[in-house]
Amino acid sequence: MGITEGKMQKAKVKVQNVERKHHGRRPYRNFAFCNLHFDFSSLIMRKTILSIVLLVLFLLSATAVHSQYYLGVVRGAPKKIPITVLDIFDDADSPALRARALEILLSDLRRSQIFDVMDPKKLDLAYISIKEPSAEVIKRGGTFGLTGVVWARLRSKGKDLILTGNLYDAASGSRLMTKDYFGNLDALRRMLHAFADDIGVQYTGERGIARTRIAYVSDKTRSKELYVMDYDGYNSMRITTDRSICMSPAWSPDGKLLAYVSYRDRNPELYGLDMEVGKRWKISAFEGLNISPAWSPNGKHLAAALSRDGSAEIYTMDKNGKDLERLTYGAYDNVSPSWSPNGREIVFNSGRAGTPQLYVMNIDGADVRRITFEGSYNASPHWSPRGDRIVFASQVNGSFKIATIRPDGSDYRQLTQGPGSDENPCWSPSGRQIVFSSNREGRFNLYMMNADGTDLERITPNDANYTSPAWSP
Repeated sequence: MGITEGKMQKAKVKVQNVERKHHGRRPYRNFAFCNLHFDFSSLIMRKTILSIVLLVLFLLSATAVHSQYYLGVVRGAPKKIPITVLDIFDDADSPALRARALEILLSDLRRSQIFDVMDPKKLDLAYISIKEPSAEVIKRGGTFGLTGVVWARLRSKGKDLILTGNLYDAASGSRLMTKDYFGNLDALRRMLHAFADDIGVQYTGERGIARTRIAYVSDKTRSKELYVMDYDGYNSMRITTDRSICMSPAWSPDGKLLAYVSYRDRNPELYGLDMEVGKRWKISAFEGLNISPAWSPNGKHLAAALSRDGSAEIYTMDKNGKDLERLTYGAYDNVSPSWSPNGREIVFNSGRAGTPQLYVMNIDGADVRRITFEGSYNASPHWSPRGDRIVFASQVNGSFKIATIRPDGSDYRQLTQGPGSDENPCWSPSGRQIVFSSNREGRFNLYMMNADGTDLERITPNDANYTSPAWSP
């Protein structure tokens, strides 16, 4: 854990003065008039222009500062918000409960990739009290460059817990947010996940990842079944009992449905599963392959690979397998579709060039163009929800590594190194993280890392094989 590989470069803004050269020719017909105009009024004009330019630059600078703190990104370069968690005071005075709560909250804030979480002790801000911190204490954090200060309190009410979470502005000492979260001891993680997400919303306006889930395949019961777990690897739960091979889970955009592949009837067929009521239905069961489902961004269609007419081809259909439309044609396999976030394009894997490579096409199958030219085998593409990059598995020196590329085929970046094979990458809904499976430690496990390949972390217990991760909305 904690492996880092590479940093994103910060964008630089340059202001350049452009000189015009006239090569001895007069730029104006009446040169004497121009010189006279410069002598008496150009200086005033230039001062006026300079004042306007300085004002514009000031406004742009203010906008950039606002963006870097409230969006977390400046021109694509990570800019984390400095924040600290003073304490989670526990009325029951249970050191173990307090330590557990702090560990969950701090981990959530760090994993969000929004915050630079500072240790209050190193800032001389150690604070343990049942009372809410004063404005003076909070503003002291502002003198150390903090943007936000967090303090929370845990109270017991019978068997229930109440978490009161507070977020303060470090500059003014004022409270930005206060909210109560309810549950029992078993729900403590979910309560703290919700608090962490709400803190992030205050600065970015985006929904966080702490309450998301990851669907995956595991052979811990010998057969390959589908499971779901919290994004950090906790609260794992099996959701199929096919006693066969399940694979390729895919979440609907609202997080209520899962599409997946099962061999329960001895043929790879597509199924849908309603995660709220547990209802399951068969989507596609043509003879041959029915594999690699992917939901459209509006949730109205699925793209999948079917071999009903010979080779595997990309089709779209509704969630019941109706309104079937074929998008690709040829005597080669086309598989693993993934939609662009605007729903206008699909990236997929095809062997049409002799080796498996990635291609992008319009949603009607037109304008097919190849985007990968590095690596002899590129597979399992997944389009970032931000739209700017596609992650995939790229064969490097005989084993697969995780890489990303722009949708136009430029800026190939290999993110993972080391032993083993890294496969089946998937973006987080924020586009800031990637989850994938790897056998770098022997068995296949699930790993999480930042979008630039840093902060690699195993999130499964290495007691079985864990593959095919799919991150919920």
